[in-house]
Amino acid sequence: MGENNSSNGFWKAFGPGILFAGAAVGVSHLVQSTRAGAVYGLALLVFVVIANFVKYPAFRFGSQYAAATGENLLVAYRRQGSGVLWLFVVITLLTMFAGCAAISLTTAALAKATFNLSQDLPTISLAIWGIILAILFIGEFRALDFLIKLLLSFLSIVTVLATALTLSNIPFAGFGDFWPRDFEPATIIFIAALVGWMPAPLDTAVWQSLWTQAKARVTRHQPTVRESALDFNIGFVVTTLLALCFVLMGTGVMFQSGATFEQSAPGFAVQILALYEASLGPTIASLVGFAAMSVVFSTTLTAIDAWPRTLAGVALIVEDKGVDVDDQRISHAIRHPYYWIGTAVLLAGSWV
Repeated sequence: MGENNSSNGFWKAFGPGILFAGAAVGVSHLVQSTRAGAVYGLALLVFVVIANFVKYPAFRFGSQYAAATGENLLVAYRRQGSGVLWLFVVITLLTMFAGCAAISLTTAALAKATFNLSQDLPTISLAIWGIILAILFIGEFRALDFLIKLLLSFLSIVTVLATALTLSNIPFAGFGDFWPRDFEPATIIFIAALVGWMPAPLDTAVWQSLWTQAKARVTRHQPTVRESALDFNIGFVVTTLLALCFVLMGTGVMFQSGATFEQSAPGFAVQILALYEASLGPTIASLVGFAAMSVVFSTTLTAIDAWPRTLAGVALIVEDKGVDVDDQRISHAIRHPYYWIGTAVLLAGSWV
């Protein structure tokens, strides 16, 4: 009976870790990890592993704190002083518009290439935003939770399959050469960007705490620390393995190909599909295209939920003047006008 209750408790808690994977497995994986393999072969694989390993405690803390206390990290920041909370808000505002614009354009570019659309990227981005807003408005957190699990399952299967098909093209003879031969400025800058964005920015820990709260409200089950840790570990392992797969795929299909790679994320993402088609044929290229769409769409979906959820949480804390903050209101922020005001601010700023 105890084991059955434990299993039921885990499945009720299962979800925020997969949402983390959905948020993380985006441009950092599809573009940065693939470019690492395309330009440097296996030399930067060690940096991907180190980045994931070093950041693990910070990401896990978000969900673990919410499970242990029933609170989110925004409330914890406010308890440290209003300056701490506002510093986080400033950092969020400095990154969210450019971040949302980048992932939206990359999603639009892949949709255009995969479905042979004739519209320009801003128009396709608006259509993608419309789909995401409909999902969040109609289905709320349950739809977000279900859809990301579905997309990540499909993505994982296709990515592992595509990686297996490219293994024969990988120069494993230099497998032990985990170091770039020349640390010129361009290499240093790229490694800094790769490590900085891999697997995700550190403020994703706040998203984790908010999603853990929202999941607990939907299921009416407050997860234990153990359940929350297992949930997060599953998502984190998926995130790390997919990052390694993208490095391997970039090495197998693009390394020493002689191609000149696009600098922009949307352009490079489309170029990946063309090189897959030339190397492995149209069938595999189509599968990779749909997988790539799953990658960036899942990131766009989770981000367009997470940033407004964060802004709504901050607004509710300010409204309550940081005293006796009603965490239940924050956990159900998706139904609050502040959530949709935050969404409007995010999308307007990203459009600009």
